[in-house]
Parts: sequence; C-alpha cells; structure tokens
Amino acid sequence: MSMTLKSFFKSLLLLLIMAAATYTVRDMVQDISAQQIEAPVSKPAASSTPVRLPATPFWQALHETGNLEEYSWWRVEGVPSGTLTVVPDPTDSHHGFVLRGEITSPSPPPGDSHRLYPAFMLPECYRGAYTSTFSVWADLPPHSTTRGWLSFATYSNKLNWKDLYGVNLGHEAGEDRLILFHVPVFGKGTFTRVTALPFPMKQWVKITVKADEAGIMLFQDEHLVAESKKNWGAEGVGLCEAHWGLYGQGKTSSGVLLNDDLSISFEQPYNNKPRMVRSDKKK
Repeated sequence: MSMTLKSFFKSLLLLLIMAAATYTVRDMVQDISAQQIEAPVSKPAASSTPVRLPATPFWQALHETGNLEEYSWWRVEGVPSGTLTVVPDPTDSHHGFVLRGEITSPSPPPGDSHRLYPAFMLPECYRGAYTSTFSVWADLPPHSTTRGWLSFATYSNKLNWKDLYGVNLGHEAGEDRLILFHVPVFGKGTFTRVTALPFPMKQWVKITVKADEAGIMLFQDEHLVAESKKNWGAEGVGLCEAHWGLYGQGKTSSGVLLNDDLSISFEQPYNNKPRMVRSDKKK
C-alpha cells in the first residue's frame, strides 16, 4: 500500500511539475508578444531606409538673451522714424523674447527707407544651397497709396549687398501676399505664384526660404507660395549677408513687426563664424 501511495504521489508531483512548466512557457510567450506590440522600436530594420534628421542650424537668433547680441549688426539709435528692441512677447503666444520693430513716423526727407533691422554677416561668403526660417507677426497699415513697399527679409549673394533678393509683402487680388523681389535679377520681380495664400495680420506666421542653383522657393506655414529663378552670377548660389526686421519705404508712417526663431542652415561645410562689425551697446 505504501508503494502504491509513493507511486501515486510521484505521479502527482510529476504532473504538477509538467503543468507549472507549461504555464511558465505560455506566460513567457505572452510577455514577449506583449513587448513586441507595446515597446517602441529602438532602431529600424536593416532593410529600411534611414530617416534623414534635420541639420543643426549654422546660426540661430532666439532672442532669449533679451538683447541683440546674436546678430552681427543692428541699428538702434539715431533712427528718428522708429525703434528696434528685444522685448517679451506682447502677443501672449509663448514666444519668450522677440525682436520688435516699430515705424513711428514717415522717414524724414529725402524720404530714405526705414531700416529697423538687425543683420547677419559672414567674413567671407558661403557657397552652396541653404535654408532660412523665421517667424513673423505683423500689424501694418492696409494697402494704400501711403503704405509703401515692405520687406520681411533680404539675402545677399555678394558682399556689401551688391546683389540680393527679398521676401516682401505684396498685394494681389485684393489681399496681402508674400512675394519675391529682385528676381531673377536686381530690380525685377518675376516669380511664379504657386499658392494664393493671404498673409494674415496680427498672427504668427512661419516663413521658410530655400535657395539652390535652380532658384528660390518661398514657403508660408509649410505651404509653397512662390518660386523663382535667380541669376546667381559667376559666384553661384550662396550667402554673404542677410537681414530681417522692419525694412520699408520711407512714406509708410506706422507699423509694428515682430520676429522670432530665426535660423540659417547650410548644405555645404562652412567653418567661419558670423562677424561682428558694430554692437551699439551702451557703455
């Protein structure tokens, strides 16, 4: 009888061990399956195409220092028709500090342009394709005979602004729109309208400019709105100087423009730092 009991208990113990082993293996399989569904993929499979990450900008102006030291040059004093400052974002849009230009009166005779802008300058020109991005908030007079031309950005292909093109505020079909000027050559404004997107006032707008050998593409909030050819000359596409801020015709008597999140990215290597030519800091 004792041998029968021993055999029974041995069989029972063996069954319990086999059952425990079965459940353990099943639980392990379930855990592995759950990890495959829930865990993020840490790296792509060998056969997939790697994702191209955005290049680190060569230069940025984020304005969080509260001053203009991120730029190469700026004009603050001695401008009777306006002001240029870095201030906390007055639009409550969580932009931190922003660049603020304001036209307070027409430019005095002989009617010179308003030049309330900071500039980015290189010691020698970069040669190659590039991308520039910046954000704009504008409160400008409506289109009329008293509102002259207004420019949001200027990019120069030669030192000392000897050739350039601009991102301007134009007026088409009864609405304000971004346009390209000084294309394909200086003094001309021949471009292709891709998307008839109005430019809104009192609203943050992201503007992107892409320049390469084929020409210039202009984006508004990620929408391609205009493109053009550009005669780069013997030097080829490149960047020597640029400026943003509030640049406009002298007869315009009022207006406010904010800038933030400015950056320039180069597609070719360039190791020189932007140059400082004047600081205008009070001592």
